[in-house]
Order: sequence, then structure tokens, then C-alpha cells
Amino acid sequence: MKNKPNRYDLGKKISELIQNGILITDEVMHYIDSTFSNPSVQELRRILSDPSNCEADTVFELIFYPDLPLQEKIEPILTSGNYNEKDIEPAVRYLSQKKITVPVTFPDQRGTLSLQPTDSIIRQLLVRLNITQQLDPRLSEALSRYVTDTTENLRIRVMLRNCRTKFSDSICDFLCACFKKMYAASPLFWSVFRFLLNFLDYADPKADIYSCLMEEKKAVLQSIDHAEKSEQALKHNSVEALMLKGMTILSINIADARQRIVLIDHICISIFGKTELYGIMDPIETPVTVTDFSPEDFPSP
Repeated sequence: MKNKPNRYDLGKKISELIQNGILITDEVMHYIDSTFSNPSVQELRRILSDPSNCEADTVFELIFYPDLPLQEKIEPILTSGNYNEKDIEPAVRYLSQKKITVPVTFPDQRGTLSLQPTDSIIRQLLVRLNITQQLDPRLSEALSRYVTDTTENLRIRVMLRNCRTKFSDSICDFLCACFKKMYAASPLFWSVFRFLLNFLDYADPKADIYSCLMEEKKAVLQSIDHAEKSEQALKHNSVEALMLKGMTILSINIADARQRIVLIDHICISIFGKTELYGIMDPIETPVTVTDFSPEDFPSP
């Protein structure tokens, strides 16, 4: 009986939020323009109401795909309730019975189109919100304590909710230390956090994180060395000639790879108080210089 109010509340609150309107992102608009040759709002209404148009479902899915700003608005709802898979269908039924219409605003001053999502679209929206992914209490407590900006706190919670990482004890402790030591102190925190979420997706959740980061650093350094040798070889030989010699050619963005090294060293110095210099394998205790970089050199959050 306890879950029924939650399920009703979930559908009601999501209904209120999406009925406030959805703003089409540039990426979705690019797909629509590429597929339908820059349609007007009126033309798009005809396209989306045509049951024989096989592209209409895809456009509906993209329009109602929960982006980060929408997820941030919904996150307080998900944080306040312990939702699970059994809450999805009651919420779908509630939204379906309400027959909600959602104002969808297009960029370039094209106007606004009111759309009524189908049960299938509503269900996909709820599934993609990852409502069953519960934040570990240790991470929640660390965020409440160290990330005091409400908007940024919600953004981090959404990014963690979307993460496929298995949050083992070591990963939770590591991320808690990251929030404590780097959120307020590091100008590169958002670049660090995005890097870590990607890194932890494929790292062994049971392995020592410092060792994993050093292995990642070593692999990136080897890639940089290989790519630089490839660049030098290509100055004097054709690709075909090098391939005939059995040389493997590696092409990477070396500047981006060096930024990964900066982030790894910055993380390890900040959290573990050390990093490794390869070629000089002893741990060092002095801070890695990050002054050659600014947050603008890394992708924005």
C-alpha cells in the first residue's frame, strides 16, 4: 500500500514538468532538418500525424528523450522517492489517462507545436530517466555536504544516475573523496568528473583505483608515443609504403591525449597525494602543474 501514493505522485509530477514545455535541442533539430528538409512547424505537424511515415516514431522518441536539463528538473522527484520498476506502469497509465499535451518549442523562431505522447513514448521516457537507479547513501551524503550549489548538485546526481558503473565500496569511497577534495578546490572539477564517469564505466570495480588510473596513464602515454612516431614516419613515407614495411599507423588527437594525462595526474595528486612519472617510475609527491590549462581547454559540462 505504501507504494501507491509514490506511483501516483511520480506520474503527476512528471506530467506537471513536461506540460511546462520541451525545448528542442540543436542535435534533434539537425536530425529533423536533415531528414525532412528544414520543415516548418505546420509541415512537421503533418509529418508527425501521418501514421504511414516510418520516421515519425523516431522523431517522437528524440523529442521526448530526456536531456540533462529535463533530468535535472525531475531529479528532486526521484531523489525524494524510492522508485522501482513496478512504479513505471502505474505512472504510464496515469499520464495516458490524463491525455497530456506537451508544448514543444523549436529553435530559429519556428514556433511551438503541441504534441500528445503515446503510451510507448511515455514508457520510454520513464525508462530513460533511470528511476530505478538509486544513489548510494554515501554518495548522497557527500554531495549534500560538499556540493552546496543546488543546480550543480542535481547535475551530478543525474550524471551518476545515468552512469552504468557498478558502484562498489572502493568506487563510492573514491568519488566521495573526489567531491570532498576537488569540487571546491579544483577549477577543472567538471572535466575531472566527466573523465572519471567514463573511466569508471570500463574499470574493474574491485580493482585498486590508483593502479587503474596509472595503467590508463601508461596506455595513453604509449599511444602518444606511437602516434608521434607515426607522424614522423609519414613525413618521409607514404601510408602504403609504411604498411608494406609492416608498420602500424596510429592517428590520435595528441593534444586531447595530453589533456587526459593532465587530468589523471591532477586527480591522483588531489586525492592520493602522488602520481607516477613513467620512465621515472618512482611516485612523486609534488603537485602536477595544470596552469598551462584552463577549464575552457576542456569540454564544458
